[in-house]
Amino acid sequence: MTSFNRVTLTGKVANAPRHAYRPDGSPVVEFSLELDDPGDLSGRRSRSLIPIVAIGALVGRSAGLLQKDQFLLVEGRLNQRRWETPEGKQRTVIEVIAADLRSVKE
Repeated sequence: MTSFNRVTLTGKVANAPRHAYRPDGSPVVEFSLELDDPGDLSGRRSRSLIPIVAIGALVGRSAGLLQKDQFLLVEGRLNQRRWETPEGKQRTVIEVIAADLRSVKE
C-alpha cells in the first residue's frame, strides 16, 4: 500500500513569523496558523494552532503574505520532529512543511 502525505489548511497567521537560516544557508520562516474548530457537541468553539515551516525559495516568494492576522491557504506535508531539551526531557512536534502559501479572503 502506498502512503500519501499532503495537507491543505486555511486559517490566519497567529504570530509574527520567525526568520532564520539553515546550516546550508537557505532561509527558513516559522509561524503558527490559527484554525477555527467547528466545536464539540456542546457547541463550544475552539482554536487550534498549527506550526508551519517554509523553507528556501518559498520564503522569498511569500514575504508579503507572512504578517500576523493574514488569512492564508497552506499546502504542504506533515513532519514530526523529536529532540531532547538541555534538561533531558523528550519533546515532539508535528508541523506542516509548506510547499505553497497563498492569500485568501476572510
